[in-house]
Amino acid sequence: MFLSFEQVEKRFGTAPENEFEVFSDIDLEIGENQFVSILGPSGCGKSTLLSMVAGLEDISAGSIKLEGEETDEPGTDRGMVFQQPSLFPWLTVRENVMFPLKKKLSKREAQERADHFLKMVHLSKSKSSYTYELSGGMQQRVAIARALAMDPKVLLMDEPFGALDEQTRHILHRELLSIWEDTKKTILFVTHSIQESIKLSDRVIVMGTRPGRIIADFPVDIPRPRERDDERVIKLEKQVMELLEKEINKVLKEELDNESVPTS
Repeated sequence: MFLSFEQVEKRFGTAPENEFEVFSDIDLEIGENQFVSILGPSGCGKSTLLSMVAGLEDISAGSIKLEGEETDEPGTDRGMVFQQPSLFPWLTVRENVMFPLKKKLSKREAQERADHFLKMVHLSKSKSSYTYELSGGMQQRVAIARALAMDPKVLLMDEPFGALDEQTRHILHRELLSIWEDTKKTILFVTHSIQESIKLSDRVIVMGTRPGRIIADFPVDIPRPRERDDERVIKLEKQVMELLEKEINKVLKEELDNESVPTS
């Protein structure tokens, strides 16, 4: 399998009395070129799992492998796009995209590659601008172009459109799908939005919490583009929502029970 998770666990804390289990028993296989979204309540470990794939977070137990190789360190075979673009404000748009290419390509090659991906995200006319001059949606497109310029095998996206308004998200959804169809990258996409996950993905992975774990894996066998009023979309959205509501209600009940316990 292209990207595999086997009995993956994540715990914080070193001593038994202060150890916190984020998730356990994560078993998952993702095929090459798939677009997979991960949904779940806050605290279930979605972003932590993505960081572990990127090699930015240690694995407590189990293994994550990309084409048979452990992902325990960062590498150029995985590109990461965060909710906040994390761009360098003192560099131009083109220079931001070129930045990670400097060590592997000549300046001319890096410029050509940056220009190629800026054209793909429709920012060719802004390549000489500074990133602080751009809107939030345009900044996120720069971040996507920078990740793609490294030619990663997997594109990891951690709520990349969560801070944007609905109209901008709609535009970027369309552009991201176009990029995915052109590049055929494997995409692992973390989101809080059920509608977003169904609109974009081949599969929707739903995580539960307390402890974090995978509770469902929904294939999305609906032709794109997917409209919100499509009966198949509505039916799947309802199924996912019912699962998530159970998990959220469980968390709320635990918190209310804890509040009702006397402290002395």
